[in-house]
Amino acid sequence: MSNTRLNLAQVKDTQEYSLLTGKQQLFVETYCQSGIDTGTYDPITATLTAYRCKSRENARVMSYALMSNLRIIATLNRHFNREPIEDFVIQIDRAIQNKKLSIAQMQALKLKADVLGYGCRLPGADGSSSGKIPADIAAETAAAKKAARKRPVRSPAIEAPNEYADH
Repeated sequence: MSNTRLNLAQVKDTQEYSLLTGKQQLFVETYCQSGIDTGTYDPITATLTAYRCKSRENARVMSYALMSNLRIIATLNRHFNREPIEDFVIQIDRAIQNKKLSIAQMQALKLKADVLGYGCRLPGADGSSSGKIPADIAAETAAAKKAARKRPVRSPAIEAPNEYADH
């Protein structure tokens, strides 16, 4: 990672910036410009500027979501001159933490890794993957969950004699 940062005009010329909505662009512009001007990057102030939140608390909550947005992360990575692989690793980390990750999302990540040539850089004893595709992993996971849900078959209860039945 380089210590030099892109200025705001350079950030605006990136493909990542062009994919943002108007409000996201204003957020990034405010966030980057405050960092360039003061050396302090303030996501809450940037959120207040771009989204006109009613309170600082609303802006704080919203800024957390904005700073987790993959498109904003990609744009800020360009500002901070981070390598594209760093952006991809962030995406993988988010996918790992996502409890509702779909097979389609896994396949998209694998495809992106292949297209960007990161497949050989991903962890593995010899630099290769396990050979399993996401669908194989999903099928194994589904089978394991199904087996865990099965309840043991109970034998019918043997009724103890009721010695008080005749009384």
